[in-house]
Amino acid sequence: MADQKYPGCWYCDNIIDHPEQVGLLYLGFPRCFVLIPSIGDFYFSTYEEFLNGLCKVNWLDPSNKGTREEQEEVLRILWNFSAEQEEKEEELYRNYDE
Repeated sequence: MADQKYPGCWYCDNIIDHPEQVGLLYLGFPRCFVLIPSIGDFYFSTYEEFLNGLCKVNWLDPSNKGTREEQEEVLRILWNFSAEQEEKEEELYRNYDE
């Protein structure tokens, strides 16, 4: 298996029941699920908006959420992952249309 750039990161959606929402899941430490209630707002947001209320952050192990620095690193990883995920998705759609 090739080295992974974002091990433990997952992009989650349920377009049937919640078409406007997505989630970002991190299964490293500390484990985290980030709910993005409005994907439209998220696409045009900044990292600061992401951190300051645009999304709902849920640490999956309440008794061991890691340090503040570890939490910030996870959120930074998920932000970068989501940006690259979107770029890759757009690239795939462009190639499909050609």
